Amino acid sequence: MKEGFDDLDKEFAEPESAKPSAPKVIIKEKIIVIEKHVPVPAPTPEPFVVTPAPVPKPSTRGRRVVSHGYRFDFQSCTLSNRNIECDIMVRTPEHDKTLILYSSHNFSRIRSSIFDNIGNQYHPRSTSLGNKESRQFIKARLIQGITAKIKVFFENVSSETSSIALLELEAEDNHKRFKIQFRNIPLSG
Repeated sequence: MKEGFDDLDKEFAEPESAKPSAPKVIIKEKIIVIEKHVPVPAPTPEPFVVTPAPVPKPSTRGRRVVSHGYRFDFQSCTLSNRNIECDIMVRTPEHDKTLILYSSHNFSRIRSSIFDNIGNQYHPRSTSLGNKESRQFIKARLIQGITAKIKVFFENVSSETSSIALLELEAEDNHKRFKIQFRNIPLSG
């Protein structure tokens, strides 16, 4: 029976003191964090091929110059056998007026002219306004709201001429001289 008591004693006995375990070494490091913002380069876009759009020919329809109470609407310039004929419509929307167009007037050196794409200047052989035509100047009465046609004829232009850089008409109304200009005109014909 003694063995039974020994077993009970062990069971109810105070536990032996635990041996202290070895101290844990804890090393704490001081970490200094420095934030630096470094720009990230943008991704390089995928290269793509650009197909150039066709260059449109300059449009002459709808070109309009309003000056001294007149409205001038460019129509066309046609090249045929080294001669050019330009058509312009004119009207006076407010009231009846008298317009003078100068083709070639040697006394006052006032002239209508064109400059071609290679820098040559030409003066008209003749100009017509309505049913009047002259080599020097035309004086015509325009009726309010009625459109009249101007035709300007140029002869012997260069065979290299392919467009008109400037068409300039010299005009006069009520003793006031003025110019009507149209630029970058393609030639048809």
